[in-house]
Amino acid sequence: MKKFNVVAASAVALSAALASGSALANGSLAVATANYNAAAVAAGGGIITVPWNAGTPSAIYTVATGTSLEVNSRFTVTLPAGFSFASQPSITVSTPNSLAVTAGAIGSNTATFTIGNNGNAPGNAAVPAGATLTLNTVSVQGATALETAGASLGITVQSTNNALVTNNDVMPVPGNNPAFTSDTGVKAGFTGGGSPTLIDLAAPSLGTLFQPADTTTADIGMVTLTSSGSLNAAGVPVVFSTGDSATLTLSGFFNGIASATAGGVTGTISGNTITFTDVPFSGTSFGAEIHLIAGGTALLQQNPPGFPVPVPAQGGFTASFAPGPKVTDFLGGQTTNPADQIAYTNGQVIQVTNFLTGDDAGYTSLLRVNNAGTVPAELFALVQPYTGGPQLVGNLGTTLAAGTGTVFLETQIEAQVPGFTLTNSGQRATLTIIGAGAGVTNVAASDLLVNPGGVVVNVN
Repeated sequence: MKKFNVVAASAVALSAALASGSALANGSLAVATANYNAAAVAAGGGIITVPWNAGTPSAIYTVATGTSLEVNSRFTVTLPAGFSFASQPSITVSTPNSLAVTAGAIGSNTATFTIGNNGNAPGNAAVPAGATLTLNTVSVQGATALETAGASLGITVQSTNNALVTNNDVMPVPGNNPAFTSDTGVKAGFTGGGSPTLIDLAAPSLGTLFQPADTTTADIGMVTLTSSGSLNAAGVPVVFSTGDSATLTLSGFFNGIASATAGGVTGTISGNTITFTDVPFSGTSFGAEIHLIAGGTALLQQNPPGFPVPVPAQGGFTASFAPGPKVTDFLGGQTTNPADQIAYTNGQVIQVTNFLTGDDAGYTSLLRVNNAGTVPAELFALVQPYTGGPQLVGNLGTTLAAGTGTVFLETQIEAQVPGFTLTNSGQRATLTIIGAGAGVTNVAASDLLVNPGGVVVNVN
């Protein structure tokens, strides 16, 4: 009875070890990842060459101490789901031996090798502890998962059918790294001068030109694309083709910008974006300096740090890039210039309200502005409708003398800001006032809501 209990306890322990999937797993699989260019894999229809044992990518199984892979045991390689072998796989063993594929292989997700059987010289030798089994270059089909950047997939191997059960890998052995990954095919950068471009709010430019020297042109940095070094479908690192091109889309506030160029291509301005179509490569890399050209008549808008989402530690501009026509070298992506920004100088930005409404039912929205300074101020209104779209800007049409104040009706603001309208109180906008010139530090503004009886019922 006692003996039975001991055996039972051992069986329980063995069952627990088996269930854990690790206690009796013997070999280890060291993987140096094969990283693929997703665009090139797509162009190749998901058929790839895996250059194992011919360069950086590798997959090497090491037989554990105290074990061996016995003659006539099985060694199975399993590819990621959806993958299958398109050529006959093979393995190089570090000790004199030979393996024969006896199951799976071409057209299958797995390949099973028989260890050292008599029909395959140099004969019937076991693979001893410490020996390695290295997967060799092979063609694989169905690798469509690698057509998307960011894929990460593994393989497994497993030793089975050993006469001594402790020589078996109880569970398939995964690699220490993914066997396959994929990227966009490019390394992207967006470098700038490291200092903000300034919009001069002082007369006579009144926010229509850039400093220094009130110029029409602002250089906001260079977008660069270089090959990431990832593999193409043939298993060779990709080098960009001469004559390739990229389309760039720059996000920002571009009121007052008359035109823009990147790499010699003139962009198309639409709302908060500028698109540069098919900017050419130069040799095997890409570099395009982006220039904004002011019209010299309309108020330019700030592009503060972190556009389009204010993040204190991040500023500058974001450029999206995409391959031009017939390009199969890379996929699209984004790159950010964290340093450059466009900011106002020689003036003041005054946040007024985020609740400017249209007039109806006898209620009236008013803008009150007061200049407590010692010099006149030129005033601009900058509004952002709740409905979205680009910010709208206009000159309020008056110079506010020192020591004076004035009131604008909501309808007067509409008349001075092209494209802006609030037809009723259900339509709203954020309102900012820009005071131009060096003496506007004492300009203040507020939004008032007046009821039909002429009583102010809300002040912002």
